[in-house]
Amino acid sequence: MAETILAALGDLSRFETPDKAASYLGLVPSTRQSGDRCYHGPITKQGARHARWLLVQAAQHAALHPGPIGAFFRRIARKKNRNVAVVAVAHKLVVLAWHMLKNNEPYRYAQPKTLQAKLSRLRILATKQKRKGGLVKGAPRTAQYGQGRTKAIPALDQLYAAEGLPPLAADLKPGELKMLEQHGAAAHAKAVRIPHRVPRGVRTEA
Repeated sequence: MAETILAALGDLSRFETPDKAASYLGLVPSTRQSGDRCYHGPITKQGARHARWLLVQAAQHAALHPGPIGAFFRRIARKKNRNVAVVAVAHKLVVLAWHMLKNNEPYRYAQPKTLQAKLSRLRILATKQKRKGGLVKGAPRTAQYGQGRTKAIPALDQLYAAEGLPPLAADLKPGELKMLEQHGAAAHAKAVRIPHRVPRGVRTEA
C-alpha cells in the first residue's frame, strides 16, 4: 500500500494541499453547479484506479483500529453507513500520507506490536537477515524470567528509532489532543508510546 501511494503520487511538490492529492486519486466528491446551487455526488473515481482500489481495501480494516482512524470510521458509519465510512477513510489515508511525506514523520498512532512484525518481515525480505535475540553471554536473566512466555513490545518511539526511521514529534498540538479526547482515542495515543510485555501468541489487529 505504501509503495502504491508513493508510485501514484510521485513528486509530492505537485500537490499544494492534501486534498489535491486525494482529488488526483479520485477520492473527492463530484460537484455539479447550476445557477446559484451546488450539488455534491459520489466520488469522481478519476486518476490511478489501482491505487484508489487499494486505499479502499485498506480502509475496510479501519473499523477495529483503536486509534483515531478507527474512531473516525465508526463515527461516520454511525451517522451515515459503512460504505460512506470506507470512502471517507480512504480519503483520510491519502491526507495522512501527504502530511507524513511532507513532514518526514512516521504515523504516530500505529500499534507497535503489529508494526514491529511488519517491519521485521520487510527487513528480512530486504536483507535476508534476522536480528539475533537473547541475552549477551554472561548477562543476568531479566526480571521477567520464569513468569511465562512473554514478548517485549517497544514503545512506538523506540521501534522507529531501532528501524532507522525519523522520530515522532515530542508533543502533540492542543487541537490534536482535544480531538483524541473527544473521540476516545487518547488512551491509545498514550499506550503506544509506553513499552510493555504481552503473552506470546496473542494476535493484534492491524
